[in-house]
Amino acid sequence: MDVDGARGIYFNEEIVVDILSRLSVRSLLRFKCVSKFWMALISEPCFTLKHLKLSKNNQNSPKILFLKNMFSLHLSSLTPASLSSTQFTENVQKLDWLYGGKPWSCKIYCCYDGLVLVGVRRYDNTNHLILFLWNPSTRESVVLPSTEFLPQEDYTCGLGYGSTSGDYMILKIGYQSCSEILAVKSGSWRIIGKPTGIYSSWLSEMDSLAFVHGAFHWLGLSQNESVTSYDISNGVFKEIPLPDGMFVVPDMKYVKHGLSVLGEMICICSTHHDQWKYTFNVWIMKEYGVKESWNRLFTIQSSDLFSLIPEYRFSDGEVLLRCKHFDHCGYIFKTTKESSGFWPQSRSECIQNGFVYTESLISPKLLT
Repeated sequence: MDVDGARGIYFNEEIVVDILSRLSVRSLLRFKCVSKFWMALISEPCFTLKHLKLSKNNQNSPKILFLKNMFSLHLSSLTPASLSSTQFTENVQKLDWLYGGKPWSCKIYCCYDGLVLVGVRRYDNTNHLILFLWNPSTRESVVLPSTEFLPQEDYTCGLGYGSTSGDYMILKIGYQSCSEILAVKSGSWRIIGKPTGIYSSWLSEMDSLAFVHGAFHWLGLSQNESVTSYDISNGVFKEIPLPDGMFVVPDMKYVKHGLSVLGEMICICSTHHDQWKYTFNVWIMKEYGVKESWNRLFTIQSSDLFSLIPEYRFSDGEVLLRCKHFDHCGYIFKTTKESSGFWPQSRSECIQNGFVYTESLISPKLLT
């Protein structure tokens, strides 16, 4: 640190970078105007990566991106305590649309590294799906190339990063069509074949493909109960075995199962019900690819909830859940604590979708 009575106090660049990398994206965008040096520093790719790494490791201050009433996108800070207080509502920030005017429909597919994959259909051509890669923190977006998928077909997508290629990848799987993958830098979709065990009814219920350990994952039906994966580094489909008896609960009917990621671990929730209640069993795979490492994380029984998706694990072990409630038209959010409140509490608020989101400075425009 240099001290000059006439000109003030100056910190070396390393200290400045360390301080700035811990700030919010909103603050950093303002601080670009401080000087040419700060503008260049904050715009450096190495600074963007450092900021992203720190954001990912901060387990106590995630953001949640949600779609409300099909026409309104929002972003909010999130803590377990805020779910049952006015704090959550006060933190909500409404986001502008990706282009002028409201769309005919909108769907958030997934979030990864602060980037969001969004599908939009416009009023002038409802059969044509427009895919955007969007950074809600910087408000930058880019339109992705069109695919060959049938307009009305059920499909789902996933977004991930290939460390070998240094490129972001989008995988799209459908019931009738062959699967396609997009390397964002190349700007063109490539057909990779049709995975087995894909059913239209399951695709319509899947929000997105889970990405972890350099591969996309989803649940399908095959000869053996397993998770299907697609490794983006070598383009190989694999199967990961599930624990024996995962879908068997005495005196209860099996309904469905879903897959997500909690703290870089594959997570599966199986749902069963009888005439009085639903039972949700949540499992995590502690060692990737090893069948014996499956562990039951928790079990929840409820007469009010009929769908449950684990979204995020806080540093104290508490898990954020995205649920469907019999008395609400859309999703609600709560945690695994029995005393946890839920949001939204008003029955009139309809949350179409919601994902935990990490802030980043990554520019979609610079990826293509």
